[in-house]
Amino acid sequence: MGWKKRRWKITGDELLERYASGERNFAGVELVEYGSRPSKYSGPGSDLDGVVLRDINLQGAVLHQVYLIGADLTGADLGGIFMLSSCLSEGIIRDANLCAANVCRSGFINTDLRGTDLNNINATGTCFRGAYLPTFESAILADADFQGAHTRSELICNSWNLIWRTTMPDGIVVRGPQWGNISDAR
Repeated sequence: MGWKKRRWKITGDELLERYASGERNFAGVELVEYGSRPSKYSGPGSDLDGVVLRDINLQGAVLHQVYLIGADLTGADLGGIFMLSSCLSEGIIRDANLCAANVCRSGFINTDLRGTDLNNINATGTCFRGAYLPTFESAILADADFQGAHTRSELICNSWNLIWRTTMPDGIVVRGPQWGNISDAR
């Protein structure tokens, strides 16, 4: 059964309208790109730049190619979300849940993720340049870019994280593949 039974489609406009009326539970939603807020960026996607969606529940949702630049998702439940090729740069995602999320090829440039649960995240090819980050555990960080991120390399390369061609905050690329300790990876 899982998420398939609970999956429902909604446009960005509908989501914003329902959120504004007080609804917070959008678990299992699939955001579709048609509506009056098409992306101003080239290619497909939904433009939700600058929105405030504090404490929203998007657990298990599908947000493919969504632009949430400068958005505030403080306290959001994004656990198990599928957010492929999306952009959340310059945003605030503090004290949120991104546990077991799939954010492959997404951008979190200069995003504040302090206090957010990033355990078991799949961040393959994701850019965290300049982001404020907590620690990761059991995360897939292959081809991820942490250059200039506000964290220590030791917090990225620990706790059974997969490191492979991963750029550390100091710009050094750890070739890997490596599970765990950075001292053995360089």
